[in-house]
This record gives sequence, C-alpha cells and structure tokens, in this order.
Amino acid sequence: MYQGKNIKGVIDIGTNSCRLFIAELENTSEGKKIKRELVKDVEIVKLGEGVNKTHNLNPNAIKRTLDCLKKYKEKASSYGVENIRAFATSAVRDAENREVFLQEVSKLGIKIECISGKTEATLNFLGNSLVFKDKILVVDIGGGSTEFTLGKDKTIDFIQSINIGAVRATEKFFSDNDYSEEKIEKCKAWIRKNLEILKTIKDRDFKLIGVAGTATTQISVRDKMEIYDSSKVHMATLTLDELKENLSLFLSKNFEERKKIVGLEEKRADVIIAGTLILLTILEELNQEQIIISESDNLSGAITREEETMSERLEWIMEAYESFRKSSGRRLIAGNIFDYFMQDFRGEMADAYDIATKEEIREDIKTLADIIYQEEDKHKREFLVEILVNLVKMLG
Repeated sequence: MYQGKNIKGVIDIGTNSCRLFIAELENTSEGKKIKRELVKDVEIVKLGEGVNKTHNLNPNAIKRTLDCLKKYKEKASSYGVENIRAFATSAVRDAENREVFLQEVSKLGIKIECISGKTEATLNFLGNSLVFKDKILVVDIGGGSTEFTLGKDKTIDFIQSINIGAVRATEKFFSDNDYSEEKIEKCKAWIRKNLEILKTIKDRDFKLIGVAGTATTQISVRDKMEIYDSSKVHMATLTLDELKENLSLFLSKNFEERKKIVGLEEKRADVIIAGTLILLTILEELNQEQIIISESDNLSGAITREEETMSERLEWIMEAYESFRKSSGRRLIAGNIFDYFMQDFRGEMADAYDIATKEEIREDIKTLADIIYQEEDKHKREFLVEILVNLVKMLG
C-alpha cells in the first residue's frame, strides 16, 4: 500500500522501553521533514533490568527485546520500509555483553547503532527543533540516563548526558519497594548531586521541554486518560504543582494499586516514582514552575537526520590514519581515531593511550594539528578537531 513512497522507520531501544516510529518524509530546502506519521508503537521490554548491578544484559531481557524487534521489523516491512534502523542507548552502552545483543539484532536484518549519550541528546534536540523556534532546553528522562540539550533551531549551546534514570534510580534506592521519606530524600540528594552541572545554565532564558515516557505519563495520569491520546499529550503544559500531585498519588498506592491508576501504563508502575522524582528535582534545580511535554523526540530526530553512513565515517578514519602514518611513521594516534569511531557508533570508549607517554601524546597533537591545518574539507576538519580535543584531555 505504501510502496514507492518515501517511508522510513526507526527504532529506539531504551533501558525500559522499545519504540517504533514509521513516517512518510518529504525533502525540502531545509532538509528532510516529516510529512505524515504512520506508526508510533511502544512496548515495555525492560532491557536494562539489573544492568546497573551486574553490568550485563539479562538473557531473559534480551529475549523480550528481540521478540519485540521481530514484531517491529514485520510491521515496518508491511509499510514498505526496506531498511529499518535502530539505536540502542544507556543500558546497552553500560553492558559488558552488549556485543552479544548487537549481533542478535543484526541477525534480524535491523541496522543497529549503540549511540553515545551525546548523540542521543542531539537527536532529541533535532526532533524538537522541528516544533519549537524559541531557545529550548530538552530533557529526556530515560531508564538509565537523562539527557539535556540547550539551543535554538539547529544550534546547540549545551549538551549533557547524566547517568540518572528511572530504572537506575529504582534499582539503587527502591529495589525493596520501600518508598519511605528517608529513601526518597536520599534519592533526591543523589539526583541533585548529579545535576550540579546544570548550575551553568539555570539562569538562561529558555523553554523547558520534556520528552519520553516519564514526562508524557504525567499528562496521561493528570488527565485520567483511559486510552493514551498523543494529540492531547503533545504540547501540553505540566506545572510543578501538578507534578507534585501526581507524585503524591503514586506514593499513596502500593505496587499492585499503582498498576491500576488511570493513565499509567501497568508495566511502568515499578519505575514511575523514581522517574517522577527525577523530573520534579530537575524543575526545582532549574527554578522552573512548568514544563512543556513534547511527543517529538529522538525518534523524530533520527528519522529526519541526514544519515552519515558508517562506511563514510570509516573512510574518513582511514584517511586520517594514513595521513598521520605518512607524516610521522607512528601509529598511536590511530588508536584515538578508532576510539572516536567506536564511541560515536557503539557508545564505548577504550583507553588507547595506556602505552603512550605524555611526550608522545604531545607529538601526536602537533602532527595532527598540522594535518588539520592542511585539510580543506570542513566536515573532515571538524571531525579531526574532536579527536584532537580528546588527545589534549589526555594531558590533563
């Protein structure tokens, strides 16, 4: 039915949920735009179950996620999506056995990247740049991490990924389902400590935008939605007082009772209190009385971004490596170049300079600076500058 149209599909594999987005795109002078949303599905798979403690993805969690991905792949194919893409976030980034999961997903015919927190935040910002023209601070509370991106249009002024999330906080403070005042205060103190970096932007002028399940659930609970209505959630304003009322409601129920709250997805009942505490603390730390809830998030950003293929980036890496090898004959810098590649596409960062002295690193910096100076391609030059920055940090 949709064959021949510009139909794209993308999957977000999060710590708690797995989401599918299929849309018809159109090419404009400003880049790709979403012409029509066709499918938005979400399933709670709890892929990150126990990762914070064991540093590994649980086999049962992997199976649940793969089963979900198989269904998503079939649905995408029915809409004429030929190459479905997926990106994995915090849970997979943190897992030591991530390769096992990534390989299994690839076997399904799904192209997958394990993206860094910075990339995740960038996609969220790009998605909301399609909606807001003012300066915005986008907050994405996930299961394992929370991303903050400040900027306007497509220009980012501040970007940060912090390892606080609804699942991570639940497992750290409330694994026994005890929500005593003492534990809640300990949790909020931990959140505040992790949010200290926000002090550098709290006095700036911006609209606060919340995306993803923790934020959108606040509206569906507030409005007692028996059936989730995306059109009513998108662009809704949630006040600090309303958020506190929701938290009081969640705390007044035991686990089984929480699952029956109208507007709260049953499978989110175990992590909603921790997620709400994170959102509440963010508003308090930023001195904000309200937040706008958006349905435009990293899926929108991912589906519209101009895809820079792995092969193109690999070509740049090899060019950089060859340029350096010919210039100095040494190969240590290649480790940092490939680290940057791995961080960008798989969310990991090895220490390639264990065997390098500071003198050798300084030599690398000088040589790479010469290569950058001679490079005429703007994008390649920016790519090499980021590698150079990583090298300089090693001297700190």
